[in-house]
Amino acid sequence: MFDALKYKDFQWIWASQTAHAFALWAQMVALPLLVLEITDNSAAHLGGVIAVRTIPSLLLGPWAGVVADWFNRRTILIFTKWANLVLSIVIAVLVASGIVELWHVYAWMFMRGATQVFDQPARYSMIPSILPSHLVTQGMALLSSTQNFMRIIGATLAGFIAEYFGLSWTFIVIAITAATGLMATYQIHVAANERAGTAGIKGMTRGLIEGAKFSVRNRTIRGVLIISLIYFTFGMSFMQVFAPLFAVKVLEIGRDGLGMMLALTGGGALVASLIVARVQPTRLGLILPITVVSIGAALALFSASTYLPRPMGLFLPLALVTIIGASQTLFMSLSRAVMVKAAPADMRGRVLAFISMDRAMMAAGGAVGGILSAIYGAQPIQIVFGLTCVVGGTLAFIFLRELRQFRMIDEDGEEKPTATQPQATGSQVAD
Repeated sequence: MFDALKYKDFQWIWASQTAHAFALWAQMVALPLLVLEITDNSAAHLGGVIAVRTIPSLLLGPWAGVVADWFNRRTILIFTKWANLVLSIVIAVLVASGIVELWHVYAWMFMRGATQVFDQPARYSMIPSILPSHLVTQGMALLSSTQNFMRIIGATLAGFIAEYFGLSWTFIVIAITAATGLMATYQIHVAANERAGTAGIKGMTRGLIEGAKFSVRNRTIRGVLIISLIYFTFGMSFMQVFAPLFAVKVLEIGRDGLGMMLALTGGGALVASLIVARVQPTRLGLILPITVVSIGAALALFSASTYLPRPMGLFLPLALVTIIGASQTLFMSLSRAVMVKAAPADMRGRVLAFISMDRAMMAAGGAVGGILSAIYGAQPIQIVFGLTCVVGGTLAFIFLRELRQFRMIDEDGEEKPTATQPQATGSQVAD
């Protein structure tokens, strides 16, 4: 299950990702609570803030992939960690001083999204250079496990701190965590990737076009992009918009209750990511649409169960969020594994970045979900979003034949890893 952690560079990228994940999930609790506090529980502004963060993915996402293929990926990671640290300090100062306004949050979210868009293509495209081929899926799953484990700790701790010490202390803890992530990133030592094309704006533009053509023509990658469009638009809006609304306005469990909800999703996600790391499935293209169907069903049932009288109307929704979390981590880890395996080494950054175009639809889903929830209520809109995932995942399973038939094949042609010990690779193996 943990063979990938025998590689020193993977240990450091895993540590860096752990700190990043803690800060991310603490922000996922603190920022929605801050918006709801400033706007007197406005669902529309909550969706709007999430939309603003995702706009840079739409504008800069494809270029972030070109940057990851053209320049040193470690240097890119260090730059994004520095930017994250500075932004974390700024928002902590604004909140602690009591001068934070809604426009500050909108501007901060836009800048945070602009830096984050360069982080993921560089980070995940490094994994095949750090690990041997048969451990790539495991590596992706273990990186997802940091997200999920920190979802438990970060979300719970952020909700607790916000409830009993105030939001300002939550943002201070986030800034401290961002500093530790930066220090861990400096310890990664991977050979610089070879530039995928000629330097300059013209060369990089040709590279962008080349990456777009490859992503569209490769039926497996195109299938991942299509199914990701469904997942991010109608599935991921739960974490950014619906979870805070349900915690504060429907279930009425407060700030620490929101942290508990996200922690429960993290519990289910952590179990799922460790299972993937242990099993290392090969039929990834078959699992992906099934995962979208499962998350849609769980979202619809979650919302419907909140209509039940208590205690069932509280316990059942909280149980269902564990299934939501498990489905999310399955999709994220397996879709990335498919993308890096289906693309050549000099194309991985661009291919991974094109999924940011789908992530940008999370903005549309969050904004529409927030506006419709303000009009019709969060419960019926979440049911509609969940059923849309069920229908979309089913149609993807039926019509995306090339994706459905995709298998993880090692370089020697085997589906399953034939060795349990690390093989020679560009990353040093720990003693």
